[in-house]
Amino acid sequence: MNEIHLAITDATKWYKKFKAVDKINLEVKKGEFLTILGPSGSGKTSLLKLIAGFEEVSAGSIYLNHQDITGKKPYERDIGMLFQNYALFPHMTIADNIAYPLRLRKVNKQEIRERVQKILDLVHLSEYGNRFPAQLSGGQQQRVALARAIVFNPPLLLLDEPLGALDKNLREKMQLEIKHIQEKIGITTISVTHDQEEALTMSDRVCVMNKGRIEQIATPQQLYQRPVNKFVAEFIGEINLLAGEVVGNEEGQLAIRLFADAGITLHSNHDGGFSEREAYVAIRPENIQLASDRGAFKNTMEAKVCETIYVGDACKVKTRTACGHEMTVKIPARLSGSCKAGDEILLGWNLSESTVIPYEREAILA
Repeated sequence: MNEIHLAITDATKWYKKFKAVDKINLEVKKGEFLTILGPSGSGKTSLLKLIAGFEEVSAGSIYLNHQDITGKKPYERDIGMLFQNYALFPHMTIADNIAYPLRLRKVNKQEIRERVQKILDLVHLSEYGNRFPAQLSGGQQQRVALARAIVFNPPLLLLDEPLGALDKNLREKMQLEIKHIQEKIGITTISVTHDQEEALTMSDRVCVMNKGRIEQIATPQQLYQRPVNKFVAEFIGEINLLAGEVVGNEEGQLAIRLFADAGITLHSNHDGGFSEREAYVAIRPENIQLASDRGAFKNTMEAKVCETIYVGDACKVKTRTACGHEMTVKIPARLSGSCKAGDEILLGWNLSESTVIPYEREAILA
């Protein structure tokens, strides 16, 4: 999976005076599942439209399988598309819906029958070829739409918020089903979503966008554990950010003296090359433990419990430290009895359980 299958260079899209996509450079490997993730207005859907050909680039270029497709119409790109609303033909059977792209391409009838049956088997709908879309559940309709998008062996599959119309349980099931099918056929896939869990579950890599630009491209694990800036850290899951001055930097370990309390110095690992003078120590709630003594952890902070929130398999404990920091801790539900509002507790975590990112001063509005 080393060959570059899709290459986007300096892609820019203007809508009158609004720049929706700002000099995007992106390479996607053959067979890779890449998700473009971002909030509303981040430019992720605009970028997908540029790849599909539904919108023209204002500047830059797009190459698919080493061919320049920048000026090609959507039908000339031959890309498979899966939409949130399925876009199935209600008057056609499931088999005819799937066969439609093959008929457009003048494939002979025998091959159409064979390919449709093969793809029905792949999406576990072998017995549903003669039914109509209205007779299928939402998840089944989504599988039909996926089958239609890949039956003609496109060089690229684009997914536009593919699971947004499904309920939570079905959405989680379909995430794995789509990922397994994608892996089985080895098709290069780009998905757009605002759902962080969906992106982390399905992707080989995730591209986080904000205000038309790429903030970070990384594996789900790297993105979650080692965000490169404050936006990514706060957008992907919950996180605690403690700001301070870097007072030590030795052998991959930083010492940060907190702004709010100069008496507290925290320590964290980093990947090397960190040269900022100010930083956030970033700690996920599940990486903080309730400490019985200071000696068990490299970092400890005293805190008072403000609120305990039961979320099923765990409890979120909202705390406030002596220097005014609000800290969220995630503990097993069975330990919830040890944290009641007003309790004084000791929070602890070790070097590898936090990371550091550059400090960003808040903009002052005139």
